[in-house]
Amino acid sequence: MIHTLQTQAIKNPITSIIVCLLFLSVVSLALLYSSLHQGGELKDQTIFYKQIMWLALAWIFFIGFSFLNYRLWFDFAIILYILNILLLIAVELFGKSALGAQRWLDIGGFSFQPSEVSKITAIFILARLFSSPDAKGLWRGIAVPFGLIMLNVAFIAKQPDLGTALILIFLFFSLGFFSSLKKRYFVILLLIALMASPFAWNHLKSYQKKRLIVFLNPNVEPLGAGYTIIQSKIAIGSGRMHGKGFLAGTQNQFNFLPERHTDFIFTVLAEEWGLLGSLFLLLIYFYIFYRIVEVINYLKDTFAQLVLFGIAFLFFFHVFINIGMTLGILPVVGLPLLFLSYGGTHLLVSFTLLGVFVNIYRQ
Repeated sequence: MIHTLQTQAIKNPITSIIVCLLFLSVVSLALLYSSLHQGGELKDQTIFYKQIMWLALAWIFFIGFSFLNYRLWFDFAIILYILNILLLIAVELFGKSALGAQRWLDIGGFSFQPSEVSKITAIFILARLFSSPDAKGLWRGIAVPFGLIMLNVAFIAKQPDLGTALILIFLFFSLGFFSSLKKRYFVILLLIALMASPFAWNHLKSYQKKRLIVFLNPNVEPLGAGYTIIQSKIAIGSGRMHGKGFLAGTQNQFNFLPERHTDFIFTVLAEEWGLLGSLFLLLIYFYIFYRIVEVINYLKDTFAQLVLFGIAFLFFFHVFINIGMTLGILPVVGLPLLFLSYGGTHLLVSFTLLGVFVNIYRQ
């Protein structure tokens, strides 16, 4: 009786989540069209039509995983983790390089990023390990999960994909703090990581070092590493309150801003839709976060709780870091904007995780 009343206390989030996803899908295509549109025509139709295909496939994933019992992820978490490691090794051996990074596997003419899949496997393996009754003490509770995540991080950082590597580390500490394990272990580990972080400088690529320097002072290389951040700030600021209108953004249409269809797609939105459009987008994101966290409070399955915590944290990190770097308040680390940026693997992973959330609610 109590459980029934608690379940009824949560308004059904499925319809509202679907509405939010439909809205974000339309916005994604509109922003992508605008970012590829120049001189009265669509410059790269292949990218635009690929995004339509990826969105259609992502919706299929969302529906399919919403009907797949989430407890299967507990049973197969270790197998999925091993398969993902094998995919990362395949990237190292046979991966396709682009823009100075080797992150993609090309299968049948389509490329995908195993590092994106690592986000799903990290959530499942951490949720399983942290929810296990055997996860006690320093070894099984901390060392094993940390070692598995750092193995993932090592492969991804070598590609290099610093943004995804940091996301996995954030997920480890976030889920660890919300698990039943003693918090002092994570605090000590976090302090050690912070003290060791200066020594990581020598292991960064030259362009990564430039990004950190530019973060501190964008004017160091206004026509080099700092160019994108400067143009991004100009585009966002020029949108003002109401924006310049669809296909009317000067920084976008006159090709001043690089990578605007991927990591910097928020600047296209801010320039064309202004502050009001940007705030409305943040409101949609907040609503999705809120519905996920709301369901967590009524769950009795620790594994399901940690999975939803992982999904909520992953979505938050993507939004916060991506928008933060376009505003210049965070370093550029190459993370796509949730549900909006061009990229097939990112869309499939995001829609899949929301499908898992829907299934947990339905269960």
